[in-house]
Amino acid sequence: MFKIQMALNRFYFINISFIFILTVSISAYCQNSLLVNNFEKKDYRAGNQNWSISLGMQHNIFFCNNYGLLYFDGATWKNNSLPENTTLRSVLAHKNRIYVGTFEDFGYFEISNSRVGNYISLANPFKSSIHNEEFWRIIAIDDIVFFQSFGTIFYLSNDKIGKVPLDFSILLLMQAGKNIFAQAINGPLYRVDTLGLKQVKGSEIFRNTEVKSVVILNNDTLFLTSTMGIYKFDGISFTPWKTSSDNQLIKSNPNIATCRGDKLAIGTILEGIFIFNSKGTLVHHIDSKLIQNNTILSMQYDSIGNLWVGKDKGISYVAFNSPISTYVKEKESFACYSGTLFEEKLYLATNQGVYTYVLNENGEFESRGVIDGTQGQCWFTRQIGSKLYFGLNNGTYSYSNGNLTKICNISGGYNLERFGMDPNLFIQSTYRNIVTYTYKDGSLKVNTIISNYSSPTHFLQIDFQNYLWLGHTVTGIYRAQINNSLSEISKIDTIGIKNNLNINTNRIYKIENRIVVPTQKNILRWDDISEQFIPFNEINYQLQGFEKCKAIISLPANHYWFIKDDEWGLFEIRYGEAKLKYRILPQAYNIEMVEGYENIVSLNDSLQIICLDNGFSILNLKMLERIPNDIHMPIITEVIIWNSEQNVKSHPKLNRNKEFIIPWRKNNVSFSFTSKDIIGVKHFYQFMLDGVDRDWSEWTPNTSIDYKRLSSGTYRFKVRTLDSKGHITPSATVTIRVLPPLYSSWKAVGIYILLGIAITAYTRARYKKKVKKHYEEKRKQELEKINKEKEEKEKIIIKLQNEKLQADIENKNSQLALSTMAIVRKNQLLQDIVQELEGLKNELGYRIPNKYYSKISKLITQDIESDHDWDIFEKLFDQAHQNFFKRLKETYPSLTPSDLRLCAYLRMNLSSKEIAPLLNISIRGVEERRYRLRKRLALDTNESLNDFILKF
Repeated sequence: MFKIQMALNRFYFINISFIFILTVSISAYCQNSLLVNNFEKKDYRAGNQNWSISLGMQHNIFFCNNYGLLYFDGATWKNNSLPENTTLRSVLAHKNRIYVGTFEDFGYFEISNSRVGNYISLANPFKSSIHNEEFWRIIAIDDIVFFQSFGTIFYLSNDKIGKVPLDFSILLLMQAGKNIFAQAINGPLYRVDTLGLKQVKGSEIFRNTEVKSVVILNNDTLFLTSTMGIYKFDGISFTPWKTSSDNQLIKSNPNIATCRGDKLAIGTILEGIFIFNSKGTLVHHIDSKLIQNNTILSMQYDSIGNLWVGKDKGISYVAFNSPISTYVKEKESFACYSGTLFEEKLYLATNQGVYTYVLNENGEFESRGVIDGTQGQCWFTRQIGSKLYFGLNNGTYSYSNGNLTKICNISGGYNLERFGMDPNLFIQSTYRNIVTYTYKDGSLKVNTIISNYSSPTHFLQIDFQNYLWLGHTVTGIYRAQINNSLSEISKIDTIGIKNNLNINTNRIYKIENRIVVPTQKNILRWDDISEQFIPFNEINYQLQGFEKCKAIISLPANHYWFIKDDEWGLFEIRYGEAKLKYRILPQAYNIEMVEGYENIVSLNDSLQIICLDNGFSILNLKMLERIPNDIHMPIITEVIIWNSEQNVKSHPKLNRNKEFIIPWRKNNVSFSFTSKDIIGVKHFYQFMLDGVDRDWSEWTPNTSIDYKRLSSGTYRFKVRTLDSKGHITPSATVTIRVLPPLYSSWKAVGIYILLGIAITAYTRARYKKKVKKHYEEKRKQELEKINKEKEEKEKIIIKLQNEKLQADIENKNSQLALSTMAIVRKNQLLQDIVQELEGLKNELGYRIPNKYYSKISKLITQDIESDHDWDIFEKLFDQAHQNFFKRLKETYPSLTPSDLRLCAYLRMNLSSKEIAPLLNISIRGVEERRYRLRKRLALDTNESLNDFILKF
């Protein structure tokens, strides 16, 4: 065990902020003590190939990219192209300049106010002599900067350009401390200075190879060749510097080398990066599984010993000595549930069985496979005495000296906990029953199987009264009391709403021997007096957001992990006081626990195993403890504003109160920020804009945030990050003031006041005029109303007169109708009398004297043909029909009195049968008269006589 601990402690953690590294692209890969961040073309928005790398002094790193000068400040990627848009081949950040080399040109970008300025060419006077030359290397020795192509070497000293005498073509300039070397093509090595080249004695051995790089490793000058391996130069002679992987290294086509401390990194064309220690032992081989591409074009260590890599496709950042070493099986990953360090081996409970791991010579765990007989689900491993115990699907087993022995047939042992005050008594929950064990003669033996409880119970806790708290896999939490003989459950209570537990959960934990339940809003603790769950406020208020955890993992020495989806916090809790020791963001390591079975197991006082859904990680707490607790708040690097319609971006102005003034038309704001720590180390941030956001955002690796369509007013933007141990740093702040729109400005208000006064005066005058006009209109309206009322009354009078006239007409019509009917009846009666008289005359003959017969008959005829009745009728008819006869006579003067009578009867809409008695003629006679009347009226044959008379 001591050997394992010492081996893992060799991963000295020099990156003060490493626990915040985040995957930049989705393919970031994490294995053992390395974390690799891969920046793809889509991330930095430039070309694939990155030919050279140089670290700047002002928190920037620069790359020679196919698209130009690519640089990164930890927050944003930017690209400056050359005027001809040529591919850059070399870059060097030196003082306040960024020197670059390209096709037929070399020069620099000036840095001012942390911004990269315009490009200035130094090659213009030499254009004719550098035809088709590309400048592949730039090296600075003190204040002299060298620019090298295959055929020329220029140098800049005191802002004057000089040229190194060169009689032959060379490959690449290579720097080793204060010395510069170059190899002639198919020739020996030379030392280079401003005066010329001087051959290095003994370097003729390199005539048939290419020397790619020279480095100084522990005071040894090493030359990397393309086909002969590595050679050490002691100033006099060259000797091979052997490594543990010479053959593989030579076959991989070495291309570039760099070193820092005792690490030598060699980038190859075919197989990625080989990293050796000072003894030539291969420490890491980083290939495309980690960095996506095996063709390495450029490399440079940063100040904390991590490695920037420029590749044929993309950029990578390789970070060493992580406090978390992750082990993932490449083919068939397993879900890990528990682990135990026992007799210098690591035993893991997984969903595939119990795996064993041992340490190799590099201090890394290597798998020895699954213990035979444990294949399948294993829930826990635990050491008790000199044996290990495993909870498997088909029972619980002990393991010692390679022997696996079943000690209990009850399937699916989830756990194994001490019970009560007896140190030799243990209890276990399973898929079915609860089992108790006794430890005797160096081994556990089944004591009792509680038969009256048969439910799958994942979580098991025992409180100070020896109550069993059972987390049923499905139905929730129960509190059970076991009898003295441990043979059965004597009492069991369902814990739920009646106990103020208003969520459906089976998660039950203990903090300082108190039963607690996390709700992801706060933590509840059991109150034994009221038998209720109440908020654990004395702890909640100290957990810095971790009171919203979903799981709590208890470790020795009063340490507890509080697990949230996006962060884990390790607290020390003693006597009601909680102190955050470390915070880990699992995204930083691309790791994730098994959902619902989150677990971290303490292997010893330094190492903890994190159980993952696809393997496991080893956390070295001593590495975390060694980290200097430096607190660096983030910096806000840029504030950009733009108009959403035109999308033209600009920087706001800063006023005397150090507020950024933002015009109303550009009320979309973007804040960019980064950490003051080494770039490449990705941090997580929380931000908030007072006046917009109610609370801090979730932790995010994003280094910018946009706020759109801000209302006028003053806002304060705040951003914070985490220090090296996961504590929250102070906030960086910036104040912005969004100006009101023109119509709301002070000037506009003044204009509004003047306009208001003018409008008031105008309105007052207009009001007086309007009042006067109103009175005139009112008077006019009253007159109109009077006239209207008068007209209405006249109309009423006329209406009444018309109604009276209509009534008179109706009365006349009634009289006319009555008169007509009387005439008809009288004439009909008289005609009946004449007929009856004629009948009597015919029957009696001479008995009725002719004298009397004729007299009576004449009197009746005279009465029928008398005009008296007609005169009365004519008078009434004219009154009812408005001078009908007069109008008719005037229109048709040829009409006879008989025609007029017929017209009158037709006007009354009488039928021929009704008319006949009135005219004392037959019906046929009436028809004949109708015919004659049509002729006198000159009616067409198609025109109705009745309709004509009625309409006339």
